[in-house]
Order: sequence, then structure tokens, then C-alpha cells
Amino acid sequence: MPRDRCDPSLAPLLGSALLNIYALSRGTEVGRFQQAALQRVAEDLPFHSAWWGMAQAQPGGGFALHSSFRYALPEHFVASWEKVALDDDVARTVAARPGATGRFSRDDLGRTRGLAQMSERYDIGSILSTVIFDRRLGVATFLSLYRRVTAPGFGEAERDFKELLMPHLTAAWHANWLQHFDGLRSIDEHRGAGLALADRRGILHIADASFAELMRCEWAGWNGPALPPAVLASAGGEAAYQGRGLRVGSSREGDLIVFHARPRTPLDLLSTREAEIAACYGLGLSYKEIAARLACSPYTVRHHLRGIYDKLGVSNKAALARLAGQIAAQPSAGGTSDR
Repeated sequence: MPRDRCDPSLAPLLGSALLNIYALSRGTEVGRFQQAALQRVAEDLPFHSAWWGMAQAQPGGGFALHSSFRYALPEHFVASWEKVALDDDVARTVAARPGATGRFSRDDLGRTRGLAQMSERYDIGSILSTVIFDRRLGVATFLSLYRRVTAPGFGEAERDFKELLMPHLTAAWHANWLQHFDGLRSIDEHRGAGLALADRRGILHIADASFAELMRCEWAGWNGPALPPAVLASAGGEAAYQGRGLRVGSSREGDLIVFHARPRTPLDLLSTREAEIAACYGLGLSYKEIAARLACSPYTVRHHLRGIYDKLGVSNKAALARLAGQIAAQPSAGGTSDR
């Protein structure tokens, strides 16, 4: 558990840092927040390099790395760590006490061969490390700050400052993504909809509360961080996943995938062609105008509309136009787009 009492003199410094970090979460482009946030942290808590990411403890020991951001560290740092991960007493110590920041000296790092090698190769003499666990998704966010061998080691007040700051850094990082999600939601608004970010292995990095709730309604035993295989299999395909009570579409966000989940509606019963015709109808187009737009005959349009009436359980044009208007307002429904 984190400490109950910390140096009260840290309050003004912490307050200023938090105001800046939350401002960065609102005003920084997705994918650049971690760099900007660490640059701001370094103003109050000097360090020469850092490692920020998400991981999951494995039953046989060690950790599965799901997300990694290196600050002033070479690309081969992660590969080097993976070779000695079973020797990582720093990770084990902080993972056992989520929320509490561990302070490690060069002597501490020399107690296992793997960490001693990492210390020498990457000039790491002192570490502050913290893990924040997300019980909704079953994944942990970690941040380790490093100082060079020749630099003064981290002090106890600095450890306290990092411990107080870490939950807010994690929250601000998530808020940065959730703000981006709000932009996506404005394009494809739907009551009860949820959004999540995952890698190509289907490991969730960030999800809003609605997404986690929808997953658990469909799969009672789901705890994350891995998406159900059927949902992951639908990513990149032409059709969204259609479950008993939810629909999950997806779109690319660089190397990651954004999953859009919402409760199923009668509109999901329509075929692709029926949805196209209903959307046009919702825009107020006539049979002939719909036929011209979709390169089919007016008879085909009328035939499909009869089927649409039956599937949606409506019996008049006003009700159909109202439902069809929802399709017209959701241009991304039914498919996957690359970003």
C-alpha cells in the first residue's frame, strides 16, 4: 500500500505539476502525451531516462509486456530486458505493492545478474519505479525513472513525490486517449456504446467503463486484458462481430486497434444492401433516387423495403424513416476502416 503520510512541503510542487500534466492530457495529440508528460516531470524530478508501459504478471514468473514507451533509451533496451526479465527483482517488488513507489540503488541492482547487466549496459545507477493496477482490465501500468551511475541517487522525498504523482500520470494518460475516444464517439454516437484500444494480439491497453460492462454482459467470466477470440478475429474483416447482445466494430489507429462496442439493435438484423437502402430512405430519397444511387431497379428497392419493414417490426413509413435515419447517421457501421 502507498504511504499514508508524505512531506507536506511537496504539496505546492505537486499541485503545479498536476495542473500542467492534466492540461497536457487535454491539449496533446494522441501518441505524444507520454513524451510531453515526462519532460514536465523532469522539471521537478530530474532523471536521465525512463520506461513507461503496460504489462501483466505471468503464472510461471516474469511479465508479459503489452505496451512500451522508452524515454532516452535505445530501441534494443526492451529486447535486453526480455532476456533477463526473470531476474527483475525491481518489477517483482513494485508489482507486489501496487501504488507504492520503490526506490532502488546500484547496490540493489547488483543483487541479480540480469539487473546488474542492465545497470552496466544502460548506465542505470538509481531507479524509482511504480505500478498501478487496473482491476477492470486486469493489466498494470508501470513507470520507472532512471538516473546515471555518476548521478546522485534518488532521495526519499523524491520517492514520495513520484508515488503521489503516479496515479495522476496514469489517469492523465488514459484521459488523453479517452478524449480521442470522445471524438470518435461524436462520429458514431450510440447510447450505451463503449470504446477500447488494443494491440494486434487483442490485449487491451485502455477501455472506457461502458466497454468493460458490455464485455461482461456478453461473457460473464471475462476479466481482461485479452479480448474474446471472436472479437479479435473480427478485427480487419468486412463485418463487425455480432454477439447475442452486442455489436463490436473496429478501426485502425496506427499499430493499434480501436474497438467500438454497443448493444445490438433491430438495425443489426439488416443485410448490407438492406442497410444501404434504409439509410438512403432515411435521407428522404425516393425509390427512383435510391435505385439510381445504388445502381439497381426501383422494383429491387421496393422488394428490399418490404423485407426491411418485416425485420424491423414497423408498419408505417414514419417509423421506418425514423429508424433508417439512425443508419444514415452512422456512416462507419458494418465495416472496418484503416487509419
